Amino acid sequence: MDMELREQFFTIINHFRRLESALMAECEMQINEMAVLYSIAGNCCQECPNINLNVPKIQEKLCISKPAVSYILNALEKKNYITREIDSRDRRKVSIGVTEEGKEVAAQSMGKYEELWSEILERFGEENMRQLMELLRELDHCTSDNTEEKKS
Repeated sequence: MDMELREQFFTIINHFRRLESALMAECEMQINEMAVLYSIAGNCCQECPNINLNVPKIQEKLCISKPAVSYILNALEKKNYITREIDSRDRRKVSIGVTEEGKEVAAQSMGKYEELWSEILERFGEENMRQLMELLRELDHCTSDNTEEKKS
C-alpha cells in the first residue's frame, strides 16, 4: 500500500473535521444538533406547533444511533430550543415543539450554513461538488460494507 496516499487520506479527513468545527463555531451548536433542530423547526408550523419526531428517519439521515438522537434531543431541550411532552392522542409517542429561541437559533444557524455552502460551491464549482459527493457516497458504501461484514 502506498504510505504517502494513506497519509494524504488521513490528512484530508482531518481537514473535513476542521470544516465541521468551523461550522460549529459559527453556529454555536454541533452539526447533528443543528440538523435535528432544523428538522423539527422546519416541520412545525403555527397551526401545529408540535410534531411526532420520526426518529428512525433522523437516524438514517444522520447515520447515528437511537441513543444518539435521544442525547441530541436532551441537549436541545437543556438549551431551551425544544420542548417535549406526551402526545395526548397516543401516549406512546412524544410530541416535540420548537421554542421561539429554538426557531431563532435554527434560522441563524441555517443562514450561516447557507453562507458557508454558497462560498464553498462558488470556489469549488458545482460539477466538482457533484463528483466529490458521488465519490464520498462510494467511500461511505465501502466503509458501510466493511462494518457490516465485521458484525456478521
